[in-house]
Amino acid sequence: MDFLLLVIWLPLIRATPANYTFNQLWSLTTHFWDNFLYPANTAHINPNDTTIFADNVQGRVDVTRTFSNRDLNNEYIFGLFSQPSHPGIFGVPIAYNITQFAATQDTAVSTTVITFNISTFDLVIPGVITAWFQFNSAGQVTQYDAVFRWLDLLFNQILQAAGRQFHTSDPVGIQSRVADLFARTICQTHERHCLGANRQYPSEDACLEFLTQQIRFGQPYEMGRNTLLCREVHDNMVRYNPDVHCAHIGPTGGDYCVDDQTYDGVVLERYFRDSWVPENYAPENVWVA
Repeated sequence: MDFLLLVIWLPLIRATPANYTFNQLWSLTTHFWDNFLYPANTAHINPNDTTIFADNVQGRVDVTRTFSNRDLNNEYIFGLFSQPSHPGIFGVPIAYNITQFAATQDTAVSTTVITFNISTFDLVIPGVITAWFQFNSAGQVTQYDAVFRWLDLLFNQILQAAGRQFHTSDPVGIQSRVADLFARTICQTHERHCLGANRQYPSEDACLEFLTQQIRFGQPYEMGRNTLLCREVHDNMVRYNPDVHCAHIGPTGGDYCVDDQTYDGVVLERYFRDSWVPENYAPENVWVA
């Protein structure tokens, strides 16, 4: 093969995958979930942490979006769930139990029941995440694909807990009160951390008006769209990297909180570098770029 052909083909050749035992993949998976819990997760938020994610990690969460590179994933996966006193929809994870697990070569998939302490609404409640992980030879996550199961039901329980705090059972009233709480929190974050060139709103009042009157609250699956819920997700990460995340809570949504996706586009997106099916059993995998 001459040099030109070699250059063309090299990007298409996947590096030799790691070949772990079942027990090793179990240990790598539990290591991830151990460090996902609060307060262990706070040690991994900074961009210099290399203990969990590979530098070129690719991640996808069904209710939000795709997240590429280590810095963004350290902030998103760990920063989102690391502030127990900050008003938010999920709170912090405090325990987990793996209920399903399968593994082969460099890939493991688990279903995990995670207990969240949502202090904002005085609620301790389980949530369920099914996650696929692919690991490199250093034990770092190179790809992950996570799905929140029964999120609509979980979200309903959270809103009911909010209603108990607000002393109302009216669904419209509950959502309005939660929207006001989240909007005020986001706008306070903006005033505190989005300074200079990172400023998104001319005033706190303008911020509140936009978040409560000019965009929709959002459904649980719309945490990656032009919604208040999406901006609530990114509000948790602003303090760690204002240069990146201030735009996500602003009017433009910063390419994350925007309505630019179709159903077919999401389902058929060619995002991952490597197939989740080993030994080339699915050569026409529509999720592989």
